Amino acid sequence: MAAKGHSFAERFARWQVLVDNLKDAEGLGHITGDHQQLEQQLVEARTLESRVEDLRSQARTLNSRMKKLANDGDALRSRLGANLQGKFGFTSETLIKYGFKPRRVPRRRPKNEGPVVAPPARSAQVGA
Repeated sequence: MAAKGHSFAERFARWQVLVDNLKDAEGLGHITGDHQQLEQQLVEARTLESRVEDLRSQARTLNSRMKKLANDGDALRSRLGANLQGKFGFTSETLIKYGFKPRRVPRRRPKNEGPVVAPPARSAQVGA
């Protein structure tokens, strides 16, 4: 029984079964044109499948190269940023020009000069 799916592979497999079995059939001369046309389309479909797999392989290779390139570029950017911070200072606004955030000087909150109020003590009695 033929596959029922709608994926390209399943559809092409159904075509292949039909093309192969019609070669041996006798008394079906009236469908020879359609048979030849389906056979040509099957060859083209298989060629395109092969091409898609080649492109997938190329995409994987390119993606791995891009990932390595991105990691190397990030490392170089970090190194350059560290040099710029060393030259201009960690809090310098000049770093913004180069795409780096300057460190903000932490602001200390003023101390409360009033007495520290402790929270009320909880009684040990339950339900009293």
